Amino acid sequence: MNRHERRRQQKNNKINNKVNENLLEGIKLHTNKEYKKAEAFYNQVLAKEPSNYDAIRHLGILFQDLKDYERAYQYFIQAVKINPRGFEALNNLGTIHLRNQNYDLAFKCFQRSIGINNKYLPSINNLAAYYYKITNPSKALEFAELALKLQPSNQMAKSQYAKALLINNKADQAIMIFEKLNADFPDVDDHKYNLTSAYKEMGEFEKANKIATAEFKIDYKKLPFLLTYTNVKSNKLEDKHIQYYEGLLNKTETDPADKVLICHSFFNYFKHQRDYNKAGEYLVKGNNLQYKMRSFDLENDINFFKKIESLFSVNINFQNKDKLKKNIPIFICGMPRSGTTLCEQILSSHSKIEGAGELVYLAAASGLTKVILPSSDQIKSLEQILSNQELLMIARQKYLRNLADHSNEESIYICDKMPHNFILIGLIKILLPEAKIIYCKRDPIDNCFSLYSHKFVDLSHQYSYDQKVLVKYYRLHEKLMDFWFKKYAKDIFILDNEELVNNQEKISKELIDFCELSWEKQCLEFFKNKRQVRTASIEQVRKPMTNKSIGAWKKYEKNLENMIQELKK
Repeated sequence: MNRHERRRQQKNNKINNKVNENLLEGIKLHTNKEYKKAEAFYNQVLAKEPSNYDAIRHLGILFQDLKDYERAYQYFIQAVKINPRGFEALNNLGTIHLRNQNYDLAFKCFQRSIGINNKYLPSINNLAAYYYKITNPSKALEFAELALKLQPSNQMAKSQYAKALLINNKADQAIMIFEKLNADFPDVDDHKYNLTSAYKEMGEFEKANKIATAEFKIDYKKLPFLLTYTNVKSNKLEDKHIQYYEGLLNKTETDPADKVLICHSFFNYFKHQRDYNKAGEYLVKGNNLQYKMRSFDLENDINFFKKIESLFSVNINFQNKDKLKKNIPIFICGMPRSGTTLCEQILSSHSKIEGAGELVYLAAASGLTKVILPSSDQIKSLEQILSNQELLMIARQKYLRNLADHSNEESIYICDKMPHNFILIGLIKILLPEAKIIYCKRDPIDNCFSLYSHKFVDLSHQYSYDQKVLVKYYRLHEKLMDFWFKKYAKDIFILDNEELVNNQEKISKELIDFCELSWEKQCLEFFKNKRQVRTASIEQVRKPMTNKSIGAWKKYEKNLENMIQELKK
């Protein structure tokens, strides 16, 4: 090496040292939430090395922390282009897709990441989160256990493991972990929030409300606790609270999802204050914001429902000689908010019936994966299964194998309370002729208003946030149910919500009789049932039956003109 080469090497070493110093300083500032200063140091790195993978990736993380998800996404894409085997950036990219409910893309990113490094904890943990999001209990638990095995003391792995336990109906174990995490890491809001959610699922509302109320009073700017705080009727918002959150609503840079949460919280709050005009205004505003985040492709489901009618218009014979004597499914279906959770709570109060909640097993066995906006490839999978005896048997066995995870020694029946299984009633009749099918219905305006006034998780049930689209989807569901009634009228129990409310004992006895079981009086005291509940009706089914929800829409009639006009057509 000559003198010039040595000087050049020394110069490069100095540049590299400076780059590394700036990167480490940026990460340090970033960790301390000094975002502006951190960004400056990352950019200093890029000034020297425009293709520095770590600086670009950390800029993506920085903007993700600032909730500027579009800029974060662009940086992660850039990082992956620079280093296609960058398993860290692939994982980061997957988290953006997961947040945006682009589940297929999120899954591919996480899979590619662990394909490169199968011991990379963040990707394994995020796969557990992915399966939690799509409600696949067994897979969520599998990856959560793997993450915990890799790093038993990692708090995020512990948290994800507890969440996986929660959707596997092991709430008591989950609560113990969340309580320990909350005690060990009292400054981490996520642990408190997860603990309140777990308490709610077990009906321990006082404990949940106590945490949320205390956290809100310490710092009312903690948005995650606003909704729970405003759900408590006795809690009051001060002028400074309302002004602060209204200020966030008026800022263009506020995350749309946060704006939706604020509006829904204000809807609840002003409803409790009996200021129905203001409550209705926030309800409409929040739903308009929610629908703008992602519109609903109604035409897709119109064609899908037509395809379902076409597929099941012909007789499909399935040569199955097995007959279940135990773990027989009871499918409780209908539009969401039609009384399905109440129905399951009544049934699961019986000693011979186990309530398993909303299960994704039928959609998974059908090849569809999802029954709201399925893809053309998923519909083709369903067609293939229906045309092949061997595939039908595999589908039946797959469903029953998953269902058996929810059984107990005493139960004969297991409730599958996935409302949208109404789309697959024909498949139920073919695969599981032993099953009982209960269709829940209520007054159309009551049902549609209940859907419209509820904030569902993430971007699910997106049809319910636009009044006209909601009614069109409701009519679509009615048309398909008419089709099923013509084919299977004698095999479907229609549970009318209003009839149940007005004649609780009579209708409850008819429901148990339909399941070919002897009456047990504890079915009338369903609200004493301590089972875990994970649906929107989490609070209602912990109380005795009332008629308060019947006609509740009338208080907001002037805000519901589009919905009411559509329903009257």
